[in-house]
Amino acid sequence: MSKTQYEAFITPAGSAVFPWLTKADTQHDASGVYKTGLAVPFDLAQDLIAKLEKVRDDFVATLPLRRREALIVKPVYTDELTRPKYPEDATDAQKQEIRDNWVGEPTGNALFQMKLKKLVKTADGTTFEQAPIVVDVNGERVEKPVYSDSIIKVKGQIVPYTNAAAGIVGVTLRMKSVQVLDLVTGEGGSGFWTDFDAA
Repeated sequence: MSKTQYEAFITPAGSAVFPWLTKADTQHDASGVYKTGLAVPFDLAQDLIAKLEKVRDDFVATLPLRRREALIVKPVYTDELTRPKYPEDATDAQKQEIRDNWVGEPTGNALFQMKLKKLVKTADGTTFEQAPIVVDVNGERVEKPVYSDSIIKVKGQIVPYTNAAAGIVGVTLRMKSVQVLDLVTGEGGSGFWTDFDAA
């Protein structure tokens, strides 16, 4: 049986949002998931949005009509909202209360979500581990943690899916590699934007 070929994507440069790139997040999946949000100014995200929507809509068109009509089409991005701000001496409980009551304002950025499962189980029952390739502008591996507000580009695969239980159809952005253009290695980086020309 031939292996499914997924269309590739490469993003414009954008700001990383809660990235887990050099270490997998195990909070909701014990096997670990590499992931990041990517905030891109809306006008610079148009080509990527169009590409993702085309792959999604072409996939939807292949579904039987009755199934298609029962599914909600999931948007390929969300509007990024401003993040909560905390007093310097805030406790964890106080931060949680602020988050629970926070109403963010649109930033003017489109927010994309990318992920890559650390542990993969194949159809024949074998397993293997994977991780995104993370490099700097010179192609050298990045070993340091990548924090929010780092400027990055992401390359990967567009994977269409349906979720019958949730009643949705959409695309997942499977992150395969990341280029770090401006590394932030601590909380609350400058968020300085560099080159936003789409690739």
